[in-house]
Amino acid sequence: MTDQHLWFEPVELLSRCSLNEGLLWVWADRVPVSNIYREKNVFECLEDWECERLNIPPAPPGIRRAAHYRTEERLRRRNYGKMPKDAREHYVQEGMEEAEAVRKWLPLVTAAMELPATELFLNLRRGQIEALGKLLPDGVEIIDFLEDQDSYSRGDFNNLVDSVIPHDFWTMPGIDWLSNAVTARGHCYCDVSMSVEILMSLFPGERTPVDGAEFVGDFLLVKKSAAGDIRQPPRRALGRHPAFACEAFHVEVAYLITSGRMPQEKEAAITIMVS
Repeated sequence: MTDQHLWFEPVELLSRCSLNEGLLWVWADRVPVSNIYREKNVFECLEDWECERLNIPPAPPGIRRAAHYRTEERLRRRNYGKMPKDAREHYVQEGMEEAEAVRKWLPLVTAAMELPATELFLNLRRGQIEALGKLLPDGVEIIDFLEDQDSYSRGDFNNLVDSVIPHDFWTMPGIDWLSNAVTARGHCYCDVSMSVEILMSLFPGERTPVDGAEFVGDFLLVKKSAAGDIRQPPRRALGRHPAFACEAFHVEVAYLITSGRMPQEKEAAITIMVS
């Protein structure tokens, strides 16, 4: 076959996306597409070129299993059945190495995503995006839930149902973007999701016209340019380019909200922000 044009098959968007899928849409225009290969944690399936574009190191194994919450004690008290002692020791060592890798990676990705994460948080806190999540029973930790969901058998938390997360429940420090969870006031919601339609209405993303595109049957055909190469999507600078210090402004607003210092009256809040 000599046709070197690009053929695109139509795909559907998710009706609801996870917390970290929403973040990566705001952060990098990564479209939350519905497909049979969808992972529970989108960070786990980031390609190396995507990580390079986001200016973060490649994602280490163990993210989906919340390895950053692991302890050696937790690994040792797990039921290994009749597994030989040396095999158990290997499993514990491997598990702790995964945990260490995720913990080293986490501060780097947290710093890189600070601005888009703050922007998304503010919309969640203001109630502009309604999020659903599964409220964990008292005493259950995020890693308990994720390991349970990773099981091939019926888990202990399969009966948990989605409920609306109150908008005033959200705090920036309480969000675990990797694990799709939020914690506050001694309670925790996991498996957090939001409407893709609302997310994209608030964060429409950038649109780039493509020359030489046409529908052929159900497919979209993008023809080669005259130079022989199909123009690649532009690498946009992450974040916006405002006329004022937008990043500092958002961080300050987030701090006032999370610290409880944001006035209830609109005029008072404006006075603080312009001073």
